[in-house]
Amino acid sequence: MAVAVRRSSREFLDLLHHDMSLPHNRYLKAPLVQLICNHRLPAATIKDFAILRWAFQANANLAMMLAHASYLSGDDAFNLLENAFDEIMRPKGQGDHPSLWVTFARACGATDEELAAAAADPLPEVVGFGATLREFSTRSAEEGLAAWYADEEQLPEALGSLGFALRKYYGMSDEALEYFFEHVRADVDHSDASEGLLLRYCDTPERQYRARRAANVTLWSWIEMHNGILRELRKRYPIDA
Repeated sequence: MAVAVRRSSREFLDLLHHDMSLPHNRYLKAPLVQLICNHRLPAATIKDFAILRWAFQANANLAMMLAHASYLSGDDAFNLLENAFDEIMRPKGQGDHPSLWVTFARACGATDEELAAAAADPLPEVVGFGATLREFSTRSAEEGLAAWYADEEQLPEALGSLGFALRKYYGMSDEALEYFFEHVRADVDHSDASEGLLLRYCDTPERQYRARRAANVTLWSWIEMHNGILRELRKRYPIDA
């Protein structure tokens, strides 16, 4: 029978970061991200990418982001509310992430009808990522915090790189790419704020184990979302490598 090992806060955080640094867990190493960043994805596919990935933002909801607040003290729950406001609760068109993605998709040539169709009939891998976050957020404080921490810790690097590549190689404007650059700014602050919460609630071997598992599954699910999109793009376009 396996025995969970109690680690200090520093040791536990180092272990999570080691997991995140593994090649199969690096968002930046996801094949679709690499193809865009290296200008190896045909320009015509960018519109389809924007449409297919829209289903994640379209289906983002408070349960996905705030369910684990029920396991936290009142003061600690404030951090989650602040994060949810930045992500999806701002007034429409004032920096909320769904509106920023729609701006990007429209700049790629997507129509509102195409976006609505993608949201209504999404790829399983795309809705699966949101379902993963929602599942861990409803289970426990440590699992919800770890899932979001692992995700937000990697987004500035991955989405920032995508934004720069889309501007450099695909000629997109900074206004169209605000979704990507907003994650560079906001998620650095979000992950820093979440780190203290995560360590505070991961205070037993069992909680540390559950948190580590949630973090690793979340990383896999984000990459699989993009792998699913790439598989669909390969059906539609000739893509090398």
